[in-house]
Amino acid sequence: MRISLYCLAVLIGLNLNGADAVKCTSPDGNNIIAFKLVDGMPQYDVTFNGKAVISDSALGLKIESKPFGKFELKDTKKDSHDSTWKPVIGERESVRDHYNRIIVTLREAAEPHRELGVEFRAYDEGTVFRYLLSKQAQLDGAVVSSEATQFRFAENFGVYPITSTEALYAEDPTPVNDCKRVYIPLTIELGGGAMASLFEAYVAEQAPCVLEKNGEKTLAPKFREGKLTLTTPVALTWRGLLLSKDVAGLIYNRYLVETLNPPCAIEDTSWIKPGIFIDHSGGIVTDNIKKNMDFASEHGLGYVHIDWSWYGTERKWSEEAIKHFQEKMPEESRKRLEGQDWIKNTTGNPMTVAQGYVPYLQFNERYYHVLSYIDLDIPEIIRYGNTKNVGLSLYVNGGTLKPYGDHEVEDVWKTISSWGVQALKPGFVACNSQEDVKWLRNLVALAAKYKLVLNIHDGYIADGMRRTYPNLLTQEGGGGRETNPTISHELMLPFTRHLVGAHDHTPTIYSGADGRTKLFELAQLVVYHGARQSARNVYGSRNSFGPEIEFLEKVPTIWQDVRILKAEPGDCIVTARRNGSRWYIGGMNDEDPRDVKLPLDFLEKGKQYQATIFSDVKESRDAQKKVIQVTSATVLDTAMNAKGGLAVIIEPLQ
Repeated sequence: MRISLYCLAVLIGLNLNGADAVKCTSPDGNNIIAFKLVDGMPQYDVTFNGKAVISDSALGLKIESKPFGKFELKDTKKDSHDSTWKPVIGERESVRDHYNRIIVTLREAAEPHRELGVEFRAYDEGTVFRYLLSKQAQLDGAVVSSEATQFRFAENFGVYPITSTEALYAEDPTPVNDCKRVYIPLTIELGGGAMASLFEAYVAEQAPCVLEKNGEKTLAPKFREGKLTLTTPVALTWRGLLLSKDVAGLIYNRYLVETLNPPCAIEDTSWIKPGIFIDHSGGIVTDNIKKNMDFASEHGLGYVHIDWSWYGTERKWSEEAIKHFQEKMPEESRKRLEGQDWIKNTTGNPMTVAQGYVPYLQFNERYYHVLSYIDLDIPEIIRYGNTKNVGLSLYVNGGTLKPYGDHEVEDVWKTISSWGVQALKPGFVACNSQEDVKWLRNLVALAAKYKLVLNIHDGYIADGMRRTYPNLLTQEGGGGRETNPTISHELMLPFTRHLVGAHDHTPTIYSGADGRTKLFELAQLVVYHGARQSARNVYGSRNSFGPEIEFLEKVPTIWQDVRILKAEPGDCIVTARRNGSRWYIGGMNDEDPRDVKLPLDFLEKGKQYQATIFSDVKESRDAQKKVIQVTSATVLDTAMNAKGGLAVIIEPLQ
């Protein structure tokens, strides 16, 4: 469905000074982003429900060779748009793309009269803007050191910052004035329960940014690495604010990030198969991987993943690195490698499969005792997996791919795809500079060409690319279970990092870490959205299964609707998601036992449902099961242990 309403007004030669402003208001009237020229310099303001959020904030680009001079307003165009789009994978059946828009074109008052366009949109979900540069020979090749953009907050709001991609969120807010250098997205308390989240979307032509202090109550985006070389015409990164009257609304509004990206670029998406991926347990040998696949098939799990070392060392070792390892390896490693041709496994070539022993990290004596033994028949594993309806996923280190390594991305993807592999997990991908961003998007596009689904790990933070390339099932770019996070961090993620897209948390769902119950960990499969859910040590925990295994076997990874039933950042979250006619509920709780009452008014009225409820056994990590009949009038009355959770399956009886 597509409905577009255009009411175009062009105002030539309008001169805006001081308080005069052009306002762009959301369809519901709650969100306003306003543009103005102050002494020839562009600024903008943002208000939400009449409350100032951003005030007198600068706009523009800092061009090194010849900075922009003062501007005059050349023209202003206004229009509206209303359409819907359907995600291939995601958490909603359809998404409305409804906004009012203003595009201002600024022209330097003096020679060389270069132009800068700014597109402003006001959605019911928030406000956004981006820079537009028309074809201009005098700007081609110009180098931009940074944006001149500011986020000057109207008050010293409390925010929830992290200072690196895998840092942990604190439960208590930090005054924005105390922030020195923080990562995007940034969740903000506006007062009275209202919330915002500052984000960037469609990071395709310039480096992703961090936010640095730029004055009193002011943050400014700075390129993570390098500079921006302009080629016109170009549309740069979207910058925006999700705005909501409450914290749950941020989760409902987060689809704006994907909406700001181009439509799906893949003509046939039928091959994109989401699912639960389990890391292999045991040796990296053919018979053991088959056993993992047997287990996955028995429990309805979609993929088995083999991580580092299947193709040898993650990156090519230099002669110096080999020599250092030979000199410094511990005696236990020396004995295991005696008579073994392990050096052949140090080429870092993912178009080959290693054979025999593989050492881990070069120039890192701490890991010189870590050796993997590889004996894989990939074609046989693929053949066997096909008989079990289980796919194979492989890890590839981004540093082995050109221009950062020796191998062309397309050659590697084509080779791996020819084996019958369906899924890849690229790790340590380059994602900090303008060149990195272009390379990364090409990597995802080439994966689509060879029908490979992806889970990108390490520093890449979601920017909504999943709309354009839904083969990008998920990405890390945040503190997951590898970082040994606190309970409160895991209960902050849905209100912070997750607002810009799926996050591969890699939950070890039977770890019991720090006293987490089985249901706290299983509930992540609902609370944390993502078409690829990477669950660790499931096969190794098979002797710990209780009645809750039914939930693991049935829970999907793509959804058509979502409801937030309880939202207390850092303390508790309960989320309901629908797949087909079934609803699944996941709840996660902090260190305090908690009684929860959950209205089921999101169910269809007049219908009878069966609810299978898995709840914590009191003072235990284990789960118990009960089955009851419910309707839309039912209020579930249950409890979660300290560091506990709940899981519910609701399905119609007719």
